[in-house]
Amino acid sequence: MTTARDNSATTLELYRKTLNFNVIGRYDPKIKQLLFHTPHATVYKWEAGENKWNKLEYQGVLAIYLRDVREQAELPVPHQEASAGAEGRCGEVLSGRDIYNYALIVLNRINPENFSIAIAPNSVVNKRRLFSPEENVQQPLEPMDVEVKDELVIIKNLRKEVYGIWIHTPTDRQNIYDLLKYLLENEPKDSFA
Repeated sequence: MTTARDNSATTLELYRKTLNFNVIGRYDPKIKQLLFHTPHATVYKWEAGENKWNKLEYQGVLAIYLRDVREQAELPVPHQEASAGAEGRCGEVLSGRDIYNYALIVLNRINPENFSIAIAPNSVVNKRRLFSPEENVQQPLEPMDVEVKDELVIIKNLRKEVYGIWIHTPTDRQNIYDLLKYLLENEPKDSFA
């Protein structure tokens, strides 16, 4: 038996998903399907030279989503000044053919700049190396990796940068890890029904 409270919770969750989808669509018009979202995440970057985690100024809703990359068009070239400022804090901006089937984004509550990581299944990265060596020379990409350690979901991105994502809810932390591991280890999908 469904209660009024259950209906309200379902309606609120649908509203959150719709709102997150629409907001992400402003930043990435290739969003196709929201796969997971959680209300609070904080981003850290591993500084190997200092052997420590540095907290970055990115906190907010974290979402993982499917992107529409059927056309594999070129990624847009970021504006010079905007990319120069962001590069020092959160890594190198990707360029070239859009092969990134998925993405992770933190919709930042601290300032207008969001944090995102392009996600390509490791099979796609390996095929790119084999079948498009010239692309790999221009912009080398490495297979991604993900693990959970302490209270962080640790992600090694395509450029070998290491980020730690602190997720407020332990269940969400495990779900994000499981989803990322699945996305990296399996062939890309067009839809998750």
